[in-house]
Amino acid sequence: MLASATLRLPTGDAFDRAYSTNWALEEKLDGHRCIIRVHRDEIEAWSRPQPGKGGVGLTRAIPPAMKATLRSLPSGDYDGELVAASGKAWDVVRKNTHLVFVAFDCLRFVDIDMTGQPYDKRRGALLDALAKLPPNQDTVSTVFSRTPSWADVQAIWARGGEGAILKRRDSLYHPGARSSEWLKLKTTLPATLKIVGFEAGKSGPYSALRLVGADGVETTVKVLTDELRRAITQDPTAHVGRQVVIHFQERTPSGTYRHGRFDHFAGPAEVIPFAPRRS
Repeated sequence: MLASATLRLPTGDAFDRAYSTNWALEEKLDGHRCIIRVHRDEIEAWSRPQPGKGGVGLTRAIPPAMKATLRSLPSGDYDGELVAASGKAWDVVRKNTHLVFVAFDCLRFVDIDMTGQPYDKRRGALLDALAKLPPNQDTVSTVFSRTPSWADVQAIWARGGEGAILKRRDSLYHPGARSSEWLKLKTTLPATLKIVGFEAGKSGPYSALRLVGADGVETTVKVLTDELRRAITQDPTAHVGRQVVIHFQERTPSGTYRHGRFDHFAGPAEVIPFAPRRS
């Protein structure tokens, strides 16, 4: 199950009034989505399916110590995130990284299909399962689940967290669906970049803008509207060299812009200093 983006997010007291009843707040982690199946002594793991494809097998990526801990759980299917100690997705695949499976949902508990049960019941089953884990283990955990508050969202953003997820307490689990009953709240940063070319894709020869920043690092963002694609198609060369403002989550150590998206063409004096790379 996937969360939907929030287009008009209330803030402050308005946020608290909107979501303090029948919603739960969880932290959104920056890792690799992972479903883990525990069946007696057997452990299987796979990623969430991509459009038109199945999930990628991740069983070999589960460290032996984590497998040993997972065998303490009741048989079931557990949805969560594989995260690195650094808290960054690009570190999950590095060798000798300490990985933690952070579970946030229970899809099957023993022989009971939990997907038709509301969030609160699935959360209860997950906590019951995690209570079986050995003490002092450090490879399986969970996220907090609490009544949403704007102060908690701001605290996550202030310490560099990826964001938060709002989940309706009566929401069922719809595998593969992007639901408005789960909402993701992510902070973004702006940057002004220059168009240096285009990339073809499913939407045609001008599916993406190829951009370069003031530090010479290139990135691409999708052209999301038919109107903009039509304008570019009519005269592509007229758009090369134009400044655009994008919004992105953060910059990686290599300098790329994570989750960048086109926002608007920059005005004459609208040049936003580029954000530094993460070390």
